[in-house]
Amino acid sequence: MRIRAVTNEDRQLALLWLAAAVSAVALRPVWLALVPSLRPCVFRALTGLPCPTCGTTRAATAFLNGELTAAFAANPLAALAGLVFVAGAPLAVAWTMARKKLPLTTGPLPVWARITAISLIGLNWVYVIVFS
Repeated sequence: MRIRAVTNEDRQLALLWLAAAVSAVALRPVWLALVPSLRPCVFRALTGLPCPTCGTTRAATAFLNGELTAAFAANPLAALAGLVFVAGAPLAVAWTMARKKLPLTTGPLPVWARITAISLIGLNWVYVIVFS
């Protein structure tokens, strides 16, 4: 794997990520107040089956309430994404401020990474279908 030096743009992006994560957590009361007004899943209403993202609202609500187990039970991939979003931001800032190296990404993701991502989405969907 090739690596590259951290740039000012990388540090700015990490700080922006941190600002977004802090804002999302700080706006917790707003998010929780909006949940009741969200519409039900159209895919589920039409097919009777949950879509791959069904349970994301329940996962986000549980996550914002500090109930990680409930968040992962509702939709594991959505809960993991929320955890990475919030926990990854300060790590990204620390990493870039320490001037650590970053991987050099050029072109599309390797085939193994794309297959892994698609497989995780598929497995998560199976989980949501079975356990919702």
